[in-house]
Amino acid sequence: MNTKFPHLFAPLRVKNVILKNRIMSAPNMLFHTVDGRPTEYYAPYLEHKARGGAGIVNLGEVSVGDGANHTPEMKKTLDNLPLFAELSAAIHEHGALASAELTHGGIRTKPEYNSRRAMGPVEAETMRPGEYSEAMTREMMEEVCRQYADTAEYVLSAGFDTVLLHFGHSWLPAQFLSPIVNTRTDEFGGSLENRMRFPLMILRAVRERVGPKQLVMARISGSERVEGGFTVEDMICFVEKAQEYIDLVEVSVEGLQNNMTATFRPLGINTDLSEAMKRSGRVHIPVYTVGAVLYPEQAEEIIASGKADGVSMSRALIADPYFPEKAFAGCEDDITPCIRCLGCCDSDNLTRHMVCSVNPLIGREARLGFGEDIGRAKKQKRVLVIGGGPAGMTAAVTAFRRGHDVILWEKSDRLGGLLNFTDADSLKHDLRRYKNFLIARTEKAGVKVVLNKTATAGAVAELMPDEVVLASGSEPIRPDFIPGSENARHALDVYRDPDSVGENVVIIGGGLVGVETGLHLRNLGKNVTVLETETEYARDGGFGYKFGLIWTVEEKGLRVITGARCTEIRPRAVVYEKDGVSETVGCDSVYYAVGMRSEDSLYTELAALGIRISAAGDCKKPGKVSGAVHGGFFAAMDIGKF
Repeated sequence: MNTKFPHLFAPLRVKNVILKNRIMSAPNMLFHTVDGRPTEYYAPYLEHKARGGAGIVNLGEVSVGDGANHTPEMKKTLDNLPLFAELSAAIHEHGALASAELTHGGIRTKPEYNSRRAMGPVEAETMRPGEYSEAMTREMMEEVCRQYADTAEYVLSAGFDTVLLHFGHSWLPAQFLSPIVNTRTDEFGGSLENRMRFPLMILRAVRERVGPKQLVMARISGSERVEGGFTVEDMICFVEKAQEYIDLVEVSVEGLQNNMTATFRPLGINTDLSEAMKRSGRVHIPVYTVGAVLYPEQAEEIIASGKADGVSMSRALIADPYFPEKAFAGCEDDITPCIRCLGCCDSDNLTRHMVCSVNPLIGREARLGFGEDIGRAKKQKRVLVIGGGPAGMTAAVTAFRRGHDVILWEKSDRLGGLLNFTDADSLKHDLRRYKNFLIARTEKAGVKVVLNKTATAGAVAELMPDEVVLASGSEPIRPDFIPGSENARHALDVYRDPDSVGENVVIIGGGLVGVETGLHLRNLGKNVTVLETETEYARDGGFGYKFGLIWTVEEKGLRVITGARCTEIRPRAVVYEKDGVSETVGCDSVYYAVGMRSEDSLYTELAALGIRISAAGDCKKPGKVSGAVHGGFFAAMDIGKF
């Protein structure tokens, strides 16, 4: 019996099935289908989640009929049945229930992935500007109902234990439920009873096809969270009807800005919706919540307090699939924290399966193995890591786990590198937790850490390691090309010397660093103007993260001026040119964030010593945490092959 998290690890009987715990691995988009068949990446990716201990593991986005949105449909043919069966078997081998999420994009289907025109409750603009969907007739609805039933029957015949019918996130059923989208005037529009009619038809069709004993689940949006949209009370009414056909409901939320749970948003953002459903007394099936559930303590509280019967996790189990096993074993401090950077959503899904900033192995299992099983090197080496930032710490721990004798030199008096700014930042609590996790893991691993140690070629020659990982980081680029640049300081000084920050601040540079520093200062009540030369700010942010960033910029009232070329920095003002007109903005403090430069001066000196050397992180190429972690990890993995 787990005493730390007894509610999280309590079994749950649903119909004739026992879930071993209350953790569901939420569906992620199904990537890499080639000619309608999954690539070799997907089965081990799902197995990784099951090995990690989740009670239910979901295969993401099996499209229904001509409803594909994110990727081409995985063809549900007799030839592909063994491939689906392999996916379910990979999950079953580790004691988890196998589930497949069924989706239909409706208006949001992509023409390039489907053989017919998009359809929905009304004629509306589709994913392709200028093209419009077809308003569904009763006959079209009945055909889609049959397609849902066909798809459910197919995946269940491949050994899946259940299906998760996706009725949220603006997919077809949610489009009918939404009074904003569904403006029909017939029996399928208008009142809530009418708007529920088609979604309930789908559920009835699936239930009739699979039979009364089969476990069936549904994901819903508990609210649209916008004026005029459906409310949590509406969705309680819907689930009250739907529970005749489904056995478990997972509660999410509608709207892209609500779903993009970047680090700016609160944890557990949808628990108020699942709690309302639980407290209503009208929903009698298990209710799960999904959305920024990141830590076992948080998950335990959600269930223990009655806000939900279980938790569904997506990114937390991408960052560390072994989250459940580690929590059950009382090793929650060993769980790799998700930093909510949304890199897993922002990676190019058409060219790569999935990329996680803090987990280099997720999605790479087919060629690299599983996260806790990186193995020992063929030959043990004496390894020197120079730099105690995320790249250096990752390299040091990975090399140590591979059996090497590892020494880490850090020139300052603490580990953490550039990430130490998070100790004073009002936004980056997720990244701060990850930084502290890396430090604790490095100290716990047994790596010999030497602080206040400046690396020189002579000092390295005296030590004579077999291999060196150079992770010496980067330095800010000073905007000397702007007259008066001596009147400005780098954005990191906001955190190093907060007492010197004035009430009115100008930040030159509207990339992620400049904008996020501006948001931090807005949280402190400062008046901030960010000047960006390009026509778009935060260009170095991925789609999902940037969407959340833009929303937060608007929410916090951060002033960002794009197309603004700085021409002079004065002691209490910055002059810039926009659209050919010179403007001046007054201020008390000026900061810049115009890029970073690799600190790689030691590389050639060390190479001359004849020592094998690898560069990792910003030392190799300035970038984000993902580049540092991945670079440090793979640099260490390459040590000791011969």
